Amino acid sequence: MTGARSAGRPGTWVLPLHGTTAATVRTMRRWVSQHLDTLGDEHRDDVLLVATELLANAHDHGDGPRHLQLWHSLRPCTVRVEVADRNLVQPTMGLSRLPGPRGRGLLLVDRLSVTWGVLPETEFERKTVWAQIPCLGRCPRSGRTGDQTTYGGGSGELAG
Repeated sequence: MTGARSAGRPGTWVLPLHGTTAATVRTMRRWVSQHLDTLGDEHRDDVLLVATELLANAHDHGDGPRHLQLWHSLRPCTVRVEVADRNLVQPTMGLSRLPGPRGRGLLLVDRLSVTWGVLPETEFERKTVWAQIPCLGRCPRSGRTGDQTTYGGGSGELAG
């Protein structure tokens, strides 16, 4: 994992994920919860499920994640989750190249999101898969939501 980098817009947080393993999902979920602590539990759970699925897909199908980015917008109240990986192969909803009962992650992302998609970076042979999750009810107001924050930790492990 590399050091922090600027997210570039208010209400945005970036978690570098270079060198992490699939086992770091628990720590990623704590990080997401920490930054979205003003959201209601049901909405935060939806965001956590989407982030977990996108991160798992980056590990399983994208040759490992590069970073996870959150963006919390107040008007309209939505959270955008982006996971960048190291592979241009486009995700396919309902299909998995891995054995066993798999292929439902993007179906969940599709059901929980207002919209989702893929931003390919062909010149670098990588992509970002993103999803926008709507807030349920009123969006909370917090000085923290408008702050720009980045996160960086030690090599190979996510700091909690």
